[in-house]
Amino acid sequence: MSTAVSAEPAQQDPGRQRRSAVLAWVVWGVGALCYFAALFHRASLGVAAPEALQRFHTGPAILALFSALQLGVYLALQVPSGLLADRLGPRKVITGGVLALAAGSAVFGFSASVVGGIVGRMLIGFGDAFMFTNVLRLAAHWFPPHRFGKVAAITGLAGGLGQVVSTLPLGMALDGLGWLPTFLGAAAVTAALAVAAAAVIRDQPAHTSAHTRDEPAPVERVRHTLREVVAQRGTKHSFWTHFVLMAQFLAVTTLWGSPWLTQSQGRSDVGTLLLLSVVGFIVGSWFAGQYIAGRHVRREWYTFGLSCVVALVWAVMVGWPGVLPTPVLVAALVLIGFGGGAAMLAFDGARAANSAHRSGTATGVVNMGGFTAAVLIQLLVGLVLQAVSWLPAGQAYRWAFAPVLALLVIGTVAQLRLRDR
Repeated sequence: MSTAVSAEPAQQDPGRQRRSAVLAWVVWGVGALCYFAALFHRASLGVAAPEALQRFHTGPAILALFSALQLGVYLALQVPSGLLADRLGPRKVITGGVLALAAGSAVFGFSASVVGGIVGRMLIGFGDAFMFTNVLRLAAHWFPPHRFGKVAAITGLAGGLGQVVSTLPLGMALDGLGWLPTFLGAAAVTAALAVAAAAVIRDQPAHTSAHTRDEPAPVERVRHTLREVVAQRGTKHSFWTHFVLMAQFLAVTTLWGSPWLTQSQGRSDVGTLLLLSVVGFIVGSWFAGQYIAGRHVRREWYTFGLSCVVALVWAVMVGWPGVLPTPVLVAALVLIGFGGGAAMLAFDGARAANSAHRSGTATGVVNMGGFTAAVLIQLLVGLVLQAVSWLPAGQAYRWAFAPVLALLVIGTVAQLRLRDR
């Protein structure tokens, strides 16, 4: 049987192979565009935070609630997202998720009340929750297993580009067009993307290729699937990898980076500085895909080393007395972004540790790692800032970032304990 499988690619028509490869990139590419849009909407609050404080007439604790609820919805739906990816297929789930993103942006744009703002951000969290898991499910269906890690890293690149658009361009749109046209325009473009997703995305190739034919997809009980996925050492290690590397990047880019830079660091070039972190994310994703993905031992030591590095960066941010010098600030933001890009390797580890028919569920479980920590960070930072509001901004943010450092240390130690011996 194995002989027939290995010989089949040589018997296929080369023209058909090329067309299949092109179609795989097209289908995945539309899915990646949807993830691009999700990252734009996810990060938009971080860039629009100063305007949001004025529009909703609120303080940092309520703004943290906006972000925490958005990420909380995302977090709560990660396992359902993975299960739906494995059962309904990515086409339906991605299309519905993109429509939710468009609706959330429109509601957020129209609203001037805290309740309306929360509803808009929760809709964005709902739509965002179904993007990444299902785009990786497309990669698992359309590409051979040895290429999955690289495609996952390129997917991270697409998300990084979405965050690039949510930094300087979004800030310029808010300054030039205003709040309502900016968010309604984003909603209209996103709705058009939902139409493209429904028209182009297909769950799997019409003629299932050899690399998937020898791995049938049995129908399993949800409880059994979850138990098998969580039982894998690679799943648990990947969970904590994502817990550290993604959460600390989200802490800066989704909410607290902009007010920290303006209030604590006295910077007016916030968009440019956050863009540096996003560029670091893109470079980190590219490097991980080119040189680390698919190499098991190298991946685990690389992600552990980077986790130590980003923990050290946050220790500097917490312990540095006064305003960070510009070279130190730039290096910190770039390293935070670079570590966030390497978080994509967690999904390479999850895919390697689990059967293909459980890949969506495994991705959802691992994705919970970073977003569990992100929700905790959003709430803890907001609460600490509220509690120490009588302190100067520089000292207040140093206290507020201490819980972030504690979570990073916990996740890094967990990786070390779970490493493959």
